[in-house]
Amino acid sequence: MKKYTLITGASSGLGIDFAKEYASNKENLILVARRIDRLNQVKSEIESQYDVNVLVYSLDLNDNINIDQFFEQLDKDIFIHRLINNAGFGYSGSFVDMKETHIKSMISVNIEALTLLTHKVLPNMIEHKTGEILNVGSIAGFVAGPYMAEYYATKAYVLNYSIALHEELKEHNIKVSVLCPGPTKTEFFDVANSEKENKMFDRFMMDSLPVVQKGISDLNKNKPISLVGLSNHSLRVLLKFVPRTVSSKFVGRIQKKSA
Repeated sequence: MKKYTLITGASSGLGIDFAKEYASNKENLILVARRIDRLNQVKSEIESQYDVNVLVYSLDLNDNINIDQFFEQLDKDIFIHRLINNAGFGYSGSFVDMKETHIKSMISVNIEALTLLTHKVLPNMIEHKTGEILNVGSIAGFVAGPYMAEYYATKAYVLNYSIALHEELKEHNIKVSVLCPGPTKTEFFDVANSEKENKMFDRFMMDSLPVVQKGISDLNKNKPISLVGLSNHSLRVLLKFVPRTVSSKFVGRIQKKSA
């Protein structure tokens, strides 16, 4: 069987850097996102630089039926031995003012699609007694976040789900890690509709590539949680001693200013 790394949200930001990093290690890639034009550009760029095979698929993770159809069309000799669940997004603002379509989409992409994709690839990984799964979470998963309530909650799910799978799949020689970056220079804040927040976090934002490299390194070591940057490590330690009700008030003040 031919081994492939499947990367979601591969048309921009972290997804592109994940693709390039794995391609530089001679990994064949399956790249999925909604924007097929951008995916074809990424495919062309990677194949011209690296001697790897790149397959691209337009996939809307809002609909579970699309995920089923995607796996049905894959060649039977393809073995997805590594899954990078990178796709995800958030919106900024008061929960009561949030559009229902946005709420449903966020839950579908950030939680349902990530979970179903993992469930789809696991049987083959278990059969071959090898595999790697990296779920892109967020430092937001460690705290409640007023004025981005549903986004923070989805990342809390990703965090706890990943830690549980990490333990559950050890016996099958499958690595599972959750990457929890802080503010990163991607299109996230454009989608979140938070211009103020983008400016507020500018000085703290990390470049995408170091985040990706740390995630890959920690996945190789099978670390359950991958944290990038001293400030994020310090924040996680601090949150262990601060009640959630207190930390949520602090986060709420920051988020309200940017909403």
